[in-house]
Amino acid sequence: MKAIILILFLLLQLSASEKLVFGVISTVQSKIMHKNLQPLLVYLENVTGKTIEFQTGYDYKDTINKFADGTFDFGYIGPSPYILAKEINPHALKILAGIKNKEGEYFQSVIVSKKGSSLVKLSDLKNRSFAFGSPNSTLSYYIPMDMLLQNGVLKELKRYDFLGRHDKVAQYVIMGKYDAGAIKHSVADEYSRYLQVIEKSKPFADFMIVANTAMDKDLTKKIQNALLELKDPDILRSMKSSAIGFELRQESDYDELKRIMQNVSSHKYYEGGSFE
Repeated sequence: MKAIILILFLLLQLSASEKLVFGVISTVQSKIMHKNLQPLLVYLENVTGKTIEFQTGYDYKDTINKFADGTFDFGYIGPSPYILAKEINPHALKILAGIKNKEGEYFQSVIVSKKGSSLVKLSDLKNRSFAFGSPNSTLSYYIPMDMLLQNGVLKELKRYDFLGRHDKVAQYVIMGKYDAGAIKHSVADEYSRYLQVIEKSKPFADFMIVANTAMDKDLTKKIQNALLELKDPDILRSMKSSAIGFELRQESDYDELKRIMQNVSSHKYYEGGSFE
């Protein structure tokens, strides 16, 4: 009996060593994220010879905590969640590579209203309702919040709320539940038949693949090299229609975003709801 238990234990240990957990910040429904990233995961399984398991958290905050506490071996994360995870655990993550977009396509936030609406500029948002995504999101919170603050619009709003995901913001604006909202440019493109862009942000460094610093260094390097060498358009376009590859990233690429996050966090404002 003891021999059987020992064999089972060794088999479980071997199975665990052959599996990697890939964490993902879900900007849209997790099943859609999984589908879009599956070709990349298959590619990396072939490179590493390991099974790669897709995982995400309950929401942005939970997923950020999982990146910080080592639940994920490596994963796909946005700039603001990455910065927030590093604030929790400064030594948790190493940037492997960031998404490179084709010329003229950028990682930027857009503020949108329903197509045909009279809301066509930021000053038109006075006494209107507004939807953000997650309060930890780069493009559906920090950057557009900074845009509203810089233009003196925030406290002119009637109310604002957090809906959790970019696609939900788009859908609720289309349904008329909110007058306007903030989403990433690629989601606005998906719903362009029903939405109009009020304002665009400047471009920022896109999503990245990061690794837990506890992961084997040779394995980490193998994955990084595989990402930088990836040119298959089907894999890249499945991730993002404008993606043409991966490129090296530096911590300094996120310095401006860090300043924006600090600026937003320094302001006193209501966490959603009415200003009245």
